Amino acid sequence: MTDRELIDRANEIIERLFALDDAIANARGLRALLEDLHARDLSIVLEPHVAAIAMVRAGILRAAVSVVIACLDPKDRRGNRASVGQILDMLRDAKLVAVFPEAGTSPDSGAEVLRQVRHDYGVLVEDDLFKRGKRLRNDAIAHILIPDDPTPTVPYDTIYRLHDSAERLVVGLYRVCDRGTPQFLARQAQLIEHAKVFWDTYFHGMQSH
Repeated sequence: MTDRELIDRANEIIERLFALDDAIANARGLRALLEDLHARDLSIVLEPHVAAIAMVRAGILRAAVSVVIACLDPKDRRGNRASVGQILDMLRDAKLVAVFPEAGTSPDSGAEVLRQVRHDYGVLVEDDLFKRGKRLRNDAIAHILIPDDPTPTVPYDTIYRLHDSAERLVVGLYRVCDRGTPQFLARQAQLIEHAKVFWDTYFHGMQSH
């Protein structure tokens, strides 16, 4: 494989990593909306707002589950996913991994981080935490057919923990690709503030009627 081919493949991985970074930020925004809502005193809410908030919360939760599991999905046979699993599959070539570090930087540290990320991801996808989240996405969100077996109940904390894992894995992949820190880290405070403004606006409007 020529140097040009390696560089082209490296650039393709970086593009997917940036898309994954954006998806992780989207998941943080959705999670912030849920966490802010659940921190409020909902005992003051009366109809028709009880039903309205329940509908909005359900939509946010479905979106959060879909985004988080998509970020953690394994490789796709079509090779078209910007997911941790897909990127790890693309990083199997040691020569490709060695392309990322800047000149004069040892590739050993990136290779070691990659081994750790690969290990952590392997442990995660075999954990019941991921399996329950993925089954919820596949059975109850991605499909509308009634399954033969009931979909397991998945608490909010399960999705939050999966999101935390996805964030850690993306931080590691940024190190592997020598791209500094993910953008989602800088956006977290803003996303949390936007969630507060969203619900403040709704609750103020609700109380004014």
